[in-house]
Amino acid sequence: MRKWLNWSVFYELTEIYMAPLNIMWFVLGVAIAQYHLGVVNWLNVGLCLVAVFIFDLAVNVSDNYYDYLHAHDRAGYAQKTNPIGRLQLPVKGVGQLALLLYAISLIPGIILVLRTGWLVLLLGLIGYIIGIFYTAGPHPINATPWCETVVALSIAFLIQLTCVVVSTYGVQPLTWSTVGVTFLLCLPLTLIFFTIQLANNTADRDEDILNHRYTLAYYLGKGGSVKLIQAFLIIGSLWPLVNWWLQLAPAITSLAVLLLPIMWLGMRPFFKVQDKRKTFMATIKSASLFFILYPVLFVVGTWL
Repeated sequence: MRKWLNWSVFYELTEIYMAPLNIMWFVLGVAIAQYHLGVVNWLNVGLCLVAVFIFDLAVNVSDNYYDYLHAHDRAGYAQKTNPIGRLQLPVKGVGQLALLLYAISLIPGIILVLRTGWLVLLLGLIGYIIGIFYTAGPHPINATPWCETVVALSIAFLIQLTCVVVSTYGVQPLTWSTVGVTFLLCLPLTLIFFTIQLANNTADRDEDILNHRYTLAYYLGKGGSVKLIQAFLIIGSLWPLVNWWLQLAPAITSLAVLLLPIMWLGMRPFFKVQDKRKTFMATIKSASLFFILYPVLFVVGTWL
């Protein structure tokens, strides 16, 4: 592994450049726990953050590994797009790297479960199953029309819910009311994260069809996908007003709606041309503004 695994290869395989977003999910989860339940266990949150951070790296490596193995377009996608073929990496070595990262992520995860209990274990197992079988197995999640929904819910809701649970363990029991409130507070992030997933699959639609991956973008077509992206972008951006009206979030979080025209302007090139290299990154940058500002505003409203 030492011969081929350097920082640039690790950087691309793990997509570690996206990891800072994991911090924002936890920022919101901690703020929800403090605002609604008045307690945060920082040690538990730290263990959970480390476990999720390493697990996310493992999932990205695993995705590249299984996408390469499952690719039907060997000359195109496997050799020119997937980093394993493009960088001429050893397939077995990449698989071993994924397993190693999965194993490392279990260490803080096991410690966390020992400090909490069966509910955290259950939430962790759900996360591991989704992460592993997103690309693994004969019928991977990323080859179905449910992949956008599954990913959005697992990243923009399940992580925050787990954060709330570990933050309040032993002090406040988890209730369905807390689950519902957490869902509504995470809904803006979930809907906008869904748009990013759908935008990604829309840009990859032709490539995915060649590799027998039939995502929601396949069924909606590019035009239909863009319309759904626009609708969810609007709903997600305006939803903080609903949470404020329901008195679930601090009033200051409603300022996040001011990002809607900025995000819309940033995504307009993608609305016209769905191209992975030319226009897709603009959607990532635009959505990232919301992913950062919304949790920060919630924190400000909670502690200040």
